[in-house]
Amino acid sequence: MNCEKNSQSNIIKFPGTNNPRVDEQQKEFAKLIGDLSNKMSRYDWHVHILSKKELLILSNHGEAIELSPLIAARLNSSLATSLINNSFMEDLLWEKKEKAIAA
Repeated sequence: MNCEKNSQSNIIKFPGTNNPRVDEQQKEFAKLIGDLSNKMSRYDWHVHILSKKELLILSNHGEAIELSPLIAARLNSSLATSLINNSFMEDLLWEKKEKAIAA
């Protein structure tokens, strides 16, 4: 069987087939990665919030996304800060719930 593997993803393109949804998804991924790279390359990169779509693409395809070392390092820092902030908020909510139960 003659098939060509796309170099940008794990999707195998078979001859004579066309899936516009795959093309739209690849365009959206490229836009999101471009937006993410743009945010992380700015001087004020640390104040930009990552969107849910950006987090989702990083979660699902992060190992296949090639970023410059600086952008990758800033992204790691930004994600770690988000995790710490979310953990802190969860701790506060848990303490409040425990106090309400004890009262």
